[in-house]
Amino acid sequence: MSLGKQTVLNRFCVSDQTLRYYTKFPSQEVFQVFWESICPSASNLVYWTKAQRMGQEASPSPSPARKIQLIDELFMYCCRVAAGLREQVIADIFGVSVATVSRTIITWANYLFFVLGSVPIWMSKQQICSSMPENYRLFSPHLRVILDCTEIRCESPTSLTLHSEIFSSYKSTTTFKGLVGVAPCGAVTFISQLYTGSISDKEITKKSGILDLLEPGDVVMADKGFTIEDMLSSVGARLIIPPFKCAKQFSKQECEKTQAIARLRILVERVIRRVKENHIWDSVVPLTLSGSVNQIWHNCCFMVNYQGPMFLKE
Repeated sequence: MSLGKQTVLNRFCVSDQTLRYYTKFPSQEVFQVFWESICPSASNLVYWTKAQRMGQEASPSPSPARKIQLIDELFMYCCRVAAGLREQVIADIFGVSVATVSRTIITWANYLFFVLGSVPIWMSKQQICSSMPENYRLFSPHLRVILDCTEIRCESPTSLTLHSEIFSSYKSTTTFKGLVGVAPCGAVTFISQLYTGSISDKEITKKSGILDLLEPGDVVMADKGFTIEDMLSSVGARLIIPPFKCAKQFSKQECEKTQAIARLRILVERVIRRVKENHIWDSVVPLTLSGSVNQIWHNCCFMVNYQGPMFLKE
């Protein structure tokens, strides 16, 4: 990878395979494109300080001189989020303190959230139609988005009130919960913020803001846990729930339609799997990351769109 003088990134990511392991980017070429798109603004980063973490007013003085190159700061963030390396291990790799690692990761989590969050990912009806596989366009031409929720385990807070709010009866532990929307072509088109684990699928759909994006005639796909027919009808949209199997009385054409719709449901499951393949989610999110977990979640969901298409048999 040609990125100027020797970097930690160049030392560790000598092939597409090693790059995928540490960053989840599918190739050095894709990583290069991403880096060049964010590099100009990244040079103006203001680093997270103890004063900012405590909610005090940020100092107007410039950030201290960088101990590592900008490209390696992004790589450091990826090592923590994508590869799931512990901060002490990362500190040893980069030859810096754990405090520097922690500050850099939080800084980049917020910076990427700011940059990526400004990129419009919701697709127009025309974009949906033109990118939809032919077989699915035949059976569900008005499908706008496929929805699903997922949960992320988090450290249990000492506050009993807060504990009850983030306790998920489904997971039997404390969690954050997020909603993801996927287009029929497999692209992530909607990412909600994280909510407490006790929230229902219906409530998260209402609060997330996705209803404001839907238009009359739109079709939304979700599983049976989403009791959102009334909310969708209020904006002129309707819900379809993919059946598990064909009924005996179905004709061949009806079975083909049922199977095509059911396969589309797999898209959002695969997207969520890719999000969860960021190894930071392998362990319980510590309370020390509670101020950045929403940003990291959004970044992980967004970056799925850089990882190549989802392939389904038509």
